[in-house]
Amino acid sequence: MRSIFVFILAVAEIFAQTLPIPAPSPGPPLIELKQYLSLTDAQYVQLFDNMDQSRRTVAGYQQRISQLQNEIAVETARTNPDPMELGTRYAEIEQNCRSIRNESKALRDKNGGLLTDPQKAKLKTLEEALKLYPIISEAQSASLLDDSASGGYPIPVGVFVGGGFTPDFTAPGCNVWQTRPTVFNRQ
Repeated sequence: MRSIFVFILAVAEIFAQTLPIPAPSPGPPLIELKQYLSLTDAQYVQLFDNMDQSRRTVAGYQQRISQLQNEIAVETARTNPDPMELGTRYAEIEQNCRSIRNESKALRDKNGGLLTDPQKAKLKTLEEALKLYPIISEAQSASLLDDSASGGYPIPVGVFVGGGFTPDFTAPGCNVWQTRPTVFNRQ
C-alpha cells in the first residue's frame, strides 16, 4: 500500500513540474470590450500592461507553490515525515494562494481606476448581466434558449464564472475560486 502511495506522489511530482504557465492569447484581445466601454487607446494599452505585470507576479507564486508541493511529496514519502516541515510548507502554500487572490483584487482595482464614470456605469451593467449567467446556462441546458440568443457564442455549462478580468491561474493546492459561484450541469 505504501509503495502505491509513493508511486502516486512521484507521478504527481512529474506532472507538477510540467505544468505550463498560461501565456497571453495571441492577437488583439478584448476588442469588443474596448468598443463597448469606449476605451481610449491609452486605457487599452495600460490595461494590458497591468495584466502583463500581474501575470508575471502570479507566475512567481505559482512556481513557488509547485516547488513546495514537490517538497511536501518528498517529505511525505519519508518513513517518518516531519510534521513541522510539512506544516511550514502548507502554511507557505496558503500564503502564496492568498497573495494570488490579493494580486487579483489589486489588478481589478488598478484596471477599474483607469475607467471614467460613464465607463464604470457600463461595467456595472456587465456585472449585473453576469449575475444572470447561472439562469441562462440552465435555460440553455433545458433547451429553452438557442445559442444564437448569446450572439452566436455558446455558453458553456458546468463552468466557473466570476466578474471582471482576474489572472485566474489556478495552482495545485490553491483554490483561487473560493469567492466564485459554481454552475453545475443538472441532468
